[in-house]
Amino acid sequence: MKKKLYLLGVFILCVVTLSGCTLSSEKKSETLGLESTDRYELLIGLNDVGTGKQIMDTQEAIEIIKMKLLNHVSGVTITVSNGYYYVGAFIVDETTLNCVIYGADDASITAVVDEITSDMNVSVLVSKTPSKYRLITP
Repeated sequence: MKKKLYLLGVFILCVVTLSGCTLSSEKKSETLGLESTDRYELLIGLNDVGTGKQIMDTQEAIEIIKMKLLNHVSGVTITVSNGYYYVGAFIVDETTLNCVIYGADDASITAVVDEITSDMNVSVLVSKTPSKYRLITP
């Protein structure tokens, strides 16, 4: 019986602590004046779908993809990373462009992804998450 009361007390303490954390984080967000929008992330693998190898130079691909994106969205952050995945028993190493976009919509993302995949013959992983943001400048 004492063990059950102890566990109940610990549970209640955890609930109170977690709800306090949630309230304090919401208050901090409100003071930052954050806006709500969707955050899109495109992971563009530069290996050609047909050959499985990278055909285009990375810097050239960045310039082409940057211009394609800016024809459809108002801004993008692009970073270069390495992606790895299995094809059968073999590990494939692929240069990947990570593109983060705020303030776009599904139609513009669909249009740019269709353009990139058809013109460049590469794969694009698309993710969309709700986000709160604020651009802070001096």
